[in-house]
Amino acid sequence: MKHLKVTSALLAAIMCVTMVMAPVAADETEAPSETQTVEVGDEKDAEESEENEPDVTEDRPLEADDQNEALDAVLAKGKCGKKVKWTLDKKGTLKITGKGAMKNYTTEKVGEDSYVSTAPWIKYASKIKKVVVSKKVTTIGAYAFCNCTNITSVSLPKKLKAINDEAFYNCAGLKSVSVPKKVKTIGISAFACCTSLAKINIPNGVKTISRAAFAKTAITGISIPKSVKTIEPYAFSECDKLKSITIPATVKELGHGVFYKCTSLVTVNIPIAGLSTMGERAFAGCTSLTSFKTPLTVTTLGSFAFDGCTSLEEAWISSKLDLASTGTFNGCPNLKGGNPYHYDYADQGESFKKDGFEYVVTFPEINGNGTVSVTAYSPNEEQIVFPNVVVYKDVSYKVTRIERNEAQGAYDNKVLKSVVIGSNVTSIANKAFGSCIVLESVTGGSKLTTIGREAFANCPMLKVFNISSKTLKKIGPYAFNGDDALKTLQIKKTTKLTKSGVKDSLCESGIKTVKVKKSKVKKYKKIFKKKNCGKKVKVKK
Repeated sequence: MKHLKVTSALLAAIMCVTMVMAPVAADETEAPSETQTVEVGDEKDAEESEENEPDVTEDRPLEADDQNEALDAVLAKGKCGKKVKWTLDKKGTLKITGKGAMKNYTTEKVGEDSYVSTAPWIKYASKIKKVVVSKKVTTIGAYAFCNCTNITSVSLPKKLKAINDEAFYNCAGLKSVSVPKKVKTIGISAFACCTSLAKINIPNGVKTISRAAFAKTAITGISIPKSVKTIEPYAFSECDKLKSITIPATVKELGHGVFYKCTSLVTVNIPIAGLSTMGERAFAGCTSLTSFKTPLTVTTLGSFAFDGCTSLEEAWISSKLDLASTGTFNGCPNLKGGNPYHYDYADQGESFKKDGFEYVVTFPEINGNGTVSVTAYSPNEEQIVFPNVVVYKDVSYKVTRIERNEAQGAYDNKVLKSVVIGSNVTSIANKAFGSCIVLESVTGGSKLTTIGREAFANCPMLKVFNISSKTLKKIGPYAFNGDDALKTLQIKKTTKLTKSGVKDSLCESGIKTVKVKKSKVKKYKKIFKKKNCGKKVKVKK
C-alpha cells in the first residue's frame, strides 16, 4: 500500500495540542477587557436586566448574608463584548450574560510554536467545568473556550446564530452539545479535538461545514442537513468512532481529507445525484469501509480518494470518470470489479432490452430505489406479465411505468390476450394498451396510482379488469373507450379516487357496474355519476 502523504495543513487541522495552532484575525473594534477580581460591594451590573436570564444561583431575593455568600462564590468576572459580560463562580460555572455578540478573541504567542487565547477567563481554564450562555447572546466568539479541557457541559441559547472559529477547540471533556436551530455558522475547527464529544447536531440552516469543524471528535454517526452545500477539508477527519454518515443531495462538494482516517466508518448514505466534487483523499484511510457508491453527478474525483481503504470490496464509479494515474484505489487489495476497479452505472435515459421487454432508466439509483419504464414488449406473446424488478449492470431496478412506444406501435397487438401488471408499476401511460384487439383480461397493479387517457381504448374483447391497488387516484378520460365487452370495472381496494380523478373516465365504454370497497360505496356513487364520469353506472361493493 502506498503511504499517505500527510500535509502540514492536515496536521494543523487534526492535531490536538494544549496550545492553539495558529491565530486568526482579532476583532479590532474593541480591545480585550482585563479580568476583574470581585470585591465585596455593589457593582453597577444593572446595565442589563437579567431577570429572565438563566442564573447559576437560586432565583430569589438575597438577604444580606446571602449577598455576601453569593459574592464570595464568584471567582472572577468582566466584559466579553459591547453588551456581554462573564462571571466565573468557584464551582466552575462560567456564565455569559447580556445581549448581542461575544467578542472574537485571538491568540498570543507564549513559546516558539505555541499560542494561547486572549479570552479573559483563560487563566482560569482548568477550573471551568460548565458554560451557561444566556438567551440574548447571539454569537460565541472565536477562541472563546479553546483548551478549556475540563468543560463537561455547555448550555447554548435558542437565539444563538454563530459559533466562531475554534470556539470549543480541544475541550476534551465535552461529551455532547445541542446546537440551537438558528445557528447558521459553525467556524473553522469549532469543535476540533473535542475527543470525548460523542453527540452533536448540525442545524438545518448551516450552509457550510467549515474546515476541520468536527475533526478528531468521538461522534459515532451524523446526518448532514439539506441546507448544507459544502463540506470543507478535514471537517470530520480522524473521527475514529464515526460509523455512519448521511449526506443529502444538496451537498455539491466534499473537501479534501474530509473523512480522512475515519477508521470505523462503514456506512455512507449518499444520493445517486447531487454531489459534483470529491477532494483528494476524501475517504483515505477509512479501513472499515467495504462499499462505496459514488454519485453519477461527480465530475471531479480527487487523487487517492480511497487510498488505504484496506477493506474496500466494491466501488461504484461512473465509467465517465477518468481514473488513470490518480491513485484512486491505491492500497485497496480487496477491491473487486472491472478494470480499473469499478462497476459501471446505468445513466438516466439509458435504454436496454431484456427478456422480451425494452426499458429506459428513469432513475439510476443503486441502493434499491432505481426505476425503469417499459417502452415496448414482445408483440408475439398471448400473455404478458410485467416484472416487479429487472436486473441491469448488476443493479436491480423497480419497473414503475408502462409507456407506449409510438414509433414502433408495439402495443397495437393482435395476439395479446392477458396482461398482469407488476406490483411496482405506479402508472400506465396514455394509450399504452390501446387497440389490443384480442385483449381479454387485465389484473394486478397493487401499487397503481394512474391509468392514462385512452390507456385501454379500443380493446373490444376486454371482459375482465380487476386492479388490486389501494392507491389508485386517477382513471384518465376515455380510458375504456370502445370496450363494449367490459361490463364490470373492479377496483375493490382503492380508497383514493376523487371526482376529478374519474372525470370522463368511462365515456363510450360498455361498463355498467363499478365494484368498490364497501366503505366507499356511498362516496363513489357521488363521483361515478353520468355527468362526471361520462357513463351511467351502478356502484356496488
